Parts: sequence; C-alpha cells; structure tokens
Amino acid sequence: MLNDDDLIYSYTRSQALADGVLVDLSERAHSCSIRYSTACTASVWAVIQAIPEPDRDMREVAEAVRISAVLSAMLEAIRAARGTDRVVFRALGAELWAQCGPGDDGEPVITIMLEGED
Repeated sequence: MLNDDDLIYSYTRSQALADGVLVDLSERAHSCSIRYSTACTASVWAVIQAIPEPDRDMREVAEAVRISAVLSAMLEAIRAARGTDRVVFRALGAELWAQCGPGDDGEPVITIMLEGED
C-alpha cells in the first residue's frame, strides 16, 4: 500500500512561521552579520519576552537587546565550533541550541531552540 518514499504530510518552515511556531529573527540577524534566514521557536521567543517592561517603548528596546544577546551568543558558538551544523550555547539564562539546515527551497536557514526541542 505505502512505501517509505510516500509522503503523507509535510509541515513547511513557512507554515511554522505563519502559525507562530517559529518567530522570524532574520532582519535582526542580518544586522548582526548573519547572512542566513534565522528564526527561533515560540519557546525561545517566550524566554526573550519573559522580562516585562512597564513602558511600551522600553519593552521594545529591551526585546531588541535580548534578541541581540541571543544572536551574539549563537555567533560566538558558531565561530568556536567551525564546521558543524549544530551549536549549543547559553543566553538569557537558558540553554539554547541552533541548527543550520535546509529551508523550504533547500536554502540554508538557522533555527534557534531550547535544549530538548527539535
């Protein structure tokens, strides 16, 4: 009836971004010299947003600083690792890891996850 090559269902990165399962960080990543599209899981996004700021403007600034902290820690881990598609690092008090793999069209993309997520 079915063999190993029959695809029953596929959930694309684009769908995950549209659904909020992944949060696009590409614009901020590009400003940090990361040339690949970059996203984090909703769980990592919750860590980034975990510290409430009373003032809306300050909340946006704090969020940008926390995103930069995650991306900087990831970049440091990538530079230290050299030649691997997976790095583990710590940022904002959380154990994180990033995977570079193929996007929907085979292009390299980076996904940042909490340790234990896949």
